[in-house]
Amino acid sequence: MDQKKLYGRWNFWEEFVSYPMMVYYRIRGENIQKMLSKRIDKAKKKASKIILTEKMKNEFLIQYEKLENFFSSHFKDIDISRNHNFEEKINYCLDEYRKESTCLITSSNLMKLQGNFLSGAETTLFLYFALESKTKREIRLSDIMIGENSSKIFIDFLKDKKFIDENHNLIVDQKSSFIRIHRFLKDNHIINPDFQDTTIIEAMENEYNTKFDKGTFSRAITVKPNDFEEDIYQKLSKLFNIRY
Repeated sequence: MDQKKLYGRWNFWEEFVSYPMMVYYRIRGENIQKMLSKRIDKAKKKASKIILTEKMKNEFLIQYEKLENFFSSHFKDIDISRNHNFEEKINYCLDEYRKESTCLITSSNLMKLQGNFLSGAETTLFLYFALESKTKREIRLSDIMIGENSSKIFIDFLKDKKFIDENHNLIVDQKSSFIRIHRFLKDNHIINPDFQDTTIIEAMENEYNTKFDKGTFSRAITVKPNDFEEDIYQKLSKLFNIRY
């Protein structure tokens, strides 16, 4: 972000106002992470009340693209990545804030940075939450699995067995085996059998951040499971009370 836009022209008298404010926040124990958390909650609540029309969606998208504050410049950069969850994106922005703040030598600029960062976060995340929940939502495992906690239980199982990493990225090479595991859950009504394979593929791609070729998917489900897969099926059967 442009430094002149962020800090403006320095005036000595600003130090008389900024320093007491800085001390005030220190006394209250209000660190930047705590203050940011409050802004995130505020933005989320505000966004949840929005009934997004097509006109509003287009306007919000334009506003989001045109945002120019310290928080938005870093958040939009990291938001492109599919290897970071929301919490990690926030931590990245906090790290960038801390790096910038350590370079500042005046209390007035520190307070300007803090104000820009927090107000920018609230504005940015309000638009982000409004657009993310209303227009960008992708079908996930939780949408196709039967049972309130089935998707969470299954995801935890896949992490434990090193099929996926902490961000749900697929880390195994054998996609065919991975596909058959999901087919096993569909055959046993843990994944809703009413969903077509194309919908299941879409949910898997969104959940695991990878592509599953339809041809590979079709061929995979016709192959007899190997010993390793049979062992996985046994474990899943115990986990989901499947008769196998």
